Amino acid sequence: MKRQRETVDTSINPPTDDTPPDVATEQPAKISELEYPPDQTVVMKCSLPPHKLSLAFHSYSDYEAHYHASHTHRCLDCHKNLPSDHLLSIHIEEFHDPLVSIQRERGERTYSCFVEGCDKKCRTHQKRRMHLIDKHMYPKNYFFAVTKEGIDGRRSLLVDANRRHKPKARKSPVATDTLEESRIPPQHLQPAEVPTVPEVDMEQISATMSTLQFIPSSVRFGRGGAGFSRK
Repeated sequence: MKRQRETVDTSINPPTDDTPPDVATEQPAKISELEYPPDQTVVMKCSLPPHKLSLAFHSYSDYEAHYHASHTHRCLDCHKNLPSDHLLSIHIEEFHDPLVSIQRERGERTYSCFVEGCDKKCRTHQKRRMHLIDKHMYPKNYFFAVTKEGIDGRRSLLVDANRRHKPKARKSPVATDTLEESRIPPQHLQPAEVPTVPEVDMEQISATMSTLQFIPSSVRFGRGGAGFSRK
């Protein structure tokens, strides 16, 4: 009886092959944080003065809001930014119009009112300030120098009273010396030196006075003399 041939399991010892198995190349996953979303793409840039670097905007509405706030009422000569077209015209009139400068030197009224439609003109900016407070109810802490300084860097047209710095009074040298002396204990204080008067020799003075002749020898005070007797 023939013996059945045993089947050899080749899975135990796989055939050797010098060729390495194919390795699937994995692509690195994309980092979503480094990619800008579609709505954050730059659509407009502003390089108008006074910007030193271009400003990027992600939407047209942002650019329009920036242009209206920063460039609509900006002076072309000094690049000051004003809050309205009326204040821009006052700024140009007061600081860039040579004819108005000549009128101001003559003492004419050249300071226009801030309120559009009011034709009041004043000789000085102090009187215009009083006019705005009395007639148009402007607050006293309003930034009245807006036509000179502009609004760049300001968040409000009201001046914060807490930020006003008062100049410090200078201490006089006399007061400083007195304060320093008050800090010294009494036992360490030295009395002021009294200047010494040199002793005078009375006999020497008498001898000196005797040698002087205050009355001329021709003057006589007795009778028959040539002094002050009547002739």
